[in-house]
Amino acid sequence: MRRYETIFILRPDLGEAAQKEAIKRFGGLVTSSGGDLIDSEEWGSRELAYRIKGEQRGFYVRLDYGGNGATMNEVERNLKLSDNILRYLSVLVGDDVDPEAVRAELEAHRKRTAEARAAAEAARAAADAARDAAAAERAEQSQAAKDAAAAPVEAAAREPDGDETAGDEADGGDEN
Repeated sequence: MRRYETIFILRPDLGEAAQKEAIKRFGGLVTSSGGDLIDSEEWGSRELAYRIKGEQRGFYVRLDYGGNGATMNEVERNLKLSDNILRYLSVLVGDDVDPEAVRAELEAHRKRTAEARAAAEAARAAADAARDAAAAERAEQSQAAKDAAAAPVEAAAREPDGDETAGDEADGGDEN
């Protein structure tokens, strides 16, 4: 059994239900023609590099399947006949493939990717928390410095006017 990958672009104006139906239909063609659908992946709506059939955007889908040449030809024949398909491309990925082993490999890859994303998100959250704590500490230190600078001004404002100089002159007079 050979492994094929077919990527096709659906019209962007199809509803979500019509998109799901088209994906299900082409996945069903793989199994009905003797193939084994390994993976179906929706890449979503994307900007096209150039207009295709008057469309500026398209909904990308990738089918990964095992089968023979007849399976791939049947999928391409139906893609060609569908009015909802803007473009498609099929590629031979490998000869003599075990679909179950490929599924297990893809699942392991997805699991590693999800764990890496979770670890990156946790690291990002920790960095954000550390940055916020440092900013709060700087703000606290800044406030303390402002309070310390304002303390002598407040003390000077509380001193009575002229009491100390008047007392000095009254006690000893002139020291010369």
